[in-house]
Amino acid sequence: MTDHSQHSNTYLLTAGETDAEGRMPLTLVTERIIEVASEHANLMGIGYDALITHNVGWVLSRVSIEMMSYPEINSYYTLTTWIESYNRRFSERNFVMTDSSGRVLGYMRTVWVAMDFVTRTGVDLSAMFDKPFATADLPCPIAKAPRVAPLPEDAAAEQYTFKYRDLDFNRHVNTVRYLDLILNHWSLEHYDVYEPRRFDIMFHHECHYGDTVDLRVCRDEATGASLCEIVRDGTRCIVASIQWKKL
Repeated sequence: MTDHSQHSNTYLLTAGETDAEGRMPLTLVTERIIEVASEHANLMGIGYDALITHNVGWVLSRVSIEMMSYPEINSYYTLTTWIESYNRRFSERNFVMTDSSGRVLGYMRTVWVAMDFVTRTGVDLSAMFDKPFATADLPCPIAKAPRVAPLPEDAAAEQYTFKYRDLDFNRHVNTVRYLDLILNHWSLEHYDVYEPRRFDIMFHHECHYGDTVDLRVCRDEATGASLCEIVRDGTRCIVASIQWKKL
């Protein structure tokens, strides 16, 4: 019997995929997380094909990325994923990224919920599958996503209206587009000096085409982290936290 308790994929980081510093951007890390998770779910028989017949699909609820270093142009890297645990409401899936010599570059934690695309609500996973998911007891030595309190009223704010290219096939805003909006808040000069060491993002409410949102950002004086929230008509849709490392 094939062991599907974990799944890996190896990639070459091409020049066209890098950021202005010549390294793998957080947006691509997130794209690869979704890609490898989708491949693994399909191999396990719990992926898109198995769920869409019920008008259900996996949706990211939380992502935590902690990078010791990022792949650089023309380097190979491997992303490995496994399910740590699951219950009726959600699945906790972890990742490790390594370079071509096996050195760990970073770890990622994610939480996924199965969403009914008609009602736009979560479904009971135990009612969807009659066999247990394969899990793996592998190390993922990073903390789970922290709680981020509402930002102060005087937090810096900028507006953005979501457009066609911000959407995915579910016709809500693509996960990576939220990261684009958040990361574009800082200047090129900032990224010449700092890179994200730890990035956490939590998804509370969907955004759609034509929604105008406020990106609000402030500095956590206790930790030095940048705290972010995307707000639509007073509703907190997305919350994020970034810890920076000086280059």
